[in-house]
Amino acid sequence: MLSVLSIAPFIIAAILALIINAVVPALGLGWSWISGVSLASFGTYGYDKSIAGRGVTRVPEVVLHLLTALGGSIGSFAGMQIFRHKTQKKSFQLVFWAIVIIQIVVIILLLTRR
Repeated sequence: MLSVLSIAPFIIAAILALIINAVVPALGLGWSWISGVSLASFGTYGYDKSIAGRGVTRVPEVVLHLLTALGGSIGSFAGMQIFRHKTQKKSFQLVFWAIVIIQIVVIILLLTRR
């Protein structure tokens, strides 16, 4: 069963993307989504760090990785650095950077295709 902590960041990302698109329609839905999911990702890292060690249910790591994979790389990276969250966990870092590298390769391929 999905918990609120598993789905709330994605709902927030969608709402933020719609708001950003309504306020700045020139960005388009793609950039609005990237902005919204980055903000949601940043906030999710901050929230998870704030509840760490309190004995309450944490945000699953798969949610943090999905936010990154769905376009929130900038927000995820900023959240890790500013909140000093998940920066020492090697297995988490490995997955995070693998996602970022795949995204960079996809962007390069999209920009260089004819």
